[in-house]
Amino acid sequence: MTADHWNRTSVPRRKFLGATGAIGSVVMAGCSNSNTSDETNANGNGDRSGDTDGSSDQDNPVEVTVYEDVTYAEREAGEMKLDLYVPATDGPTPLVVYVHGGGWVFETRKNAPDLERFAAEWGCAMASVSYRLAEVPADVDLPFDVDPENPTPRGVFPDPIVDVKAAIRWLRANADEYGFDGERVATWGSSAGGHLAALAGAVDDVTEIAGNVYPAAAVAKDVAPDESGAVQAVVDWYGIHDLLELPGGEASLESLLLGGPVSENQDEARRASPVTYVTEDTPPFCIMHGRQDQVVSVEQSRLLFDALQEVQVEATFYELHDLGHVWGADSERTAMNVLETTQPAQSVTATAHLEAGESTKTALADHPPAGPDAIGTFLDRTLR
Repeated sequence: MTADHWNRTSVPRRKFLGATGAIGSVVMAGCSNSNTSDETNANGNGDRSGDTDGSSDQDNPVEVTVYEDVTYAEREAGEMKLDLYVPATDGPTPLVVYVHGGGWVFETRKNAPDLERFAAEWGCAMASVSYRLAEVPADVDLPFDVDPENPTPRGVFPDPIVDVKAAIRWLRANADEYGFDGERVATWGSSAGGHLAALAGAVDDVTEIAGNVYPAAAVAKDVAPDESGAVQAVVDWYGIHDLLELPGGEASLESLLLGGPVSENQDEARRASPVTYVTEDTPPFCIMHGRQDQVVSVEQSRLLFDALQEVQVEATFYELHDLGHVWGADSERTAMNVLETTQPAQSVTATAHLEAGESTKTALADHPPAGPDAIGTFLDRTLR
């Protein structure tokens, strides 16, 4: 997991005051290269300029309204925020919640693909959400730098999934105000974010995480508690799915997530693993993972896909033969560009649950190569 460059060049944007006081802007996708401010900069005025994944169709621009730095929860450690991108569409607009990677310890919600672009291309509202990161003790030496000025609040598992589920419930509660369909929600995440996106898909209610391991207070639903936290689909990029299969050393990222070595916290590791919760009611998954990934082994995704297959959950698994972590890009901001420009060799395996009389041709629709078209097709099939 390579830390991204923190210093960005600020590009002014035309702003307006959103309905809840959040600062937003209206842009035409395909006609603007401006981006939201990057909170990882000390002055809060950086952006993602130059990190776009490509440009959307210049001939068919779609207006996208952007809401930045919207607070969805107040924690003792600080405010939890999200950025929201809502395209102008003729009908109800599904929602995709993006969860960033960074080993559960670094990066921010600004570490995301070009969600403004994909909001327009896929006709889906896109939200990039913050979650509490794990603490890094002073005596732990990580193989990458953790930015000391990262303002994201910190905690210990189950705090990260509690936050992701809180964001989903908050977004549902405010769907009418922001103009999207809160009944149709998918998660999408990369690496540590893929873990949390998958976990959010595997458990409908965050209280399921507790089991006999965590107290009810640790998974309390204090944000929009009457709303559902369930999602209808998951896009999972090179995520972690079974923490018990990781090395779990005292200074490992998974041990920092749990607050102690995996060997001494096996029950906690099991409660944090998406494979623990897979049932026939788990929503459809689109999984993509590189066979040359030296950070998160492709075996992690194979374990999840096998579990989904066993209970006949619809799932599509892309194994990208020669690609490693983040597809070899320098950050999640530019990762999609690798898939679009290199057309990597890949194997695609798909499963589907067939209703009586349904053909495999209908159930297993076309599966474009890994990239935006593949994700867009998957979202069309599962959210519309």
